[in-house]
Amino acid sequence: MAVSVIISNFNGFQYLPRLMESLKGQIGCELEIIVVDRKSTDESASFLKSISGITVISEPPESGLVAGYHVGSLRATKENLFFCNEDMWFEADCLEQLEKAIDLEKGIVAADPWQWSYDGKERIHAGTQFIRTGFSLNSPHPFYAMNFDCELLLGSKIPFPCAGAFLISAKQYREWGGWDSSYFLNHEDIDLFIRGWQRGESCVAVPEAKVYHACGASNQKTIAKGKVSVGKRRYLSNFSSLVIFNFKYFSFPYFFYGFLSMAVRMAGNLLRLRLRYFAWDFLVIGEVVRRFSNALKFRYENRKWNQSRPGEKFFCFDEFIIK
Repeated sequence: MAVSVIISNFNGFQYLPRLMESLKGQIGCELEIIVVDRKSTDESASFLKSISGITVISEPPESGLVAGYHVGSLRATKENLFFCNEDMWFEADCLEQLEKAIDLEKGIVAADPWQWSYDGKERIHAGTQFIRTGFSLNSPHPFYAMNFDCELLLGSKIPFPCAGAFLISAKQYREWGGWDSSYFLNHEDIDLFIRGWQRGESCVAVPEAKVYHACGASNQKTIAKGKVSVGKRRYLSNFSSLVIFNFKYFSFPYFFYGFLSMAVRMAGNLLRLRLRYFAWDFLVIGEVVRRFSNALKFRYENRKWNQSRPGEKFFCFDEFIIK
C-alpha cells in the first residue's frame, strides 16, 4: 500500500532534519510527503527547498494545526493518509505496522501509534480510553475524562487517535468530511473520529508502531500576526471547542454541558484569582460566537447521524470505557 504523509510545520526547523531522515527510512510502504509550512520565520523554508521529492505548501500560522492538515489532504493522492507534527521522528517500520492494522472489510479504518518522548526515555501516549469521573473541565462530556496512556493490546478499539500522528484510510477520511479547520489545537481528533463512530467505523491501537515526539514544544512559539503565543491561542481554542463540539453532536439537553463547563471554569479562575485566565475566558466567549454559525450548519447537515448515534453516547460506549 501507499501513504501520503501530511506534516503541519510551524517554525520546526530544529526537528525537520531528523523527521525527514526517519520518513525517508521507512520500510514496506511507498510514501508521498507533503509539508504544509505555516509561514515559518525560522530556517524551515530553506531546508525544505533542499529536500527533493516532497511537496511544500504555504498556509497562515494562525489557522492552526488541522487547517494545515486539511490543506495538505487536498493534495494527497495515496490510499492512506498519515498526519503528523513536525517535532517527531519514527521507527523504520512505524508506517508499515500501522498499515497492517487497517482492515476496511472489518470497518477498521485508522491506526494509532504509541508515542515516546523525543529522547525515547518516557512513554507519553499509548491507547486512549474514557473513564467515569466527577467533573472534568477538559472533556466534551464532563462526566467522562480521557486517559491517553492505556496499555492496550494490538488491535484494541479506541475512540480516537492522537492528532499528532496517526494513519487513516483516505476514502473514509473524505467520506467523514475531513478536519473541522475551525479547531486550532485540542479536540479536533475527537471531532473527526466521532463521525467515524457514528458510521460504525473504528480506530485501533498499534503498540508496535513507535513515534518519538517533542510533546509541548509548540506552546512556546509565537504567532507573528498579533504576537499571540501558541499557548494563549490554544487556551481560547481548547475551551471554545468544548462548547462547539457539544452543540455539533450532542442531543438536547446534553449540548448545554459545554456552557456548564465554561461557567464552572470561569468561576474557578475568579475564585483562585487567576485573573489572566479569567480575562481570557471572556475571549473564549467571543470565539464561541465566531464559530457558532458554522456549528449550527453542521448540526443540521449531520442530523441523521446525530439522531441514530447521539454524541453523548460516544463517551460511554462500552468498548471505549476503562474496565
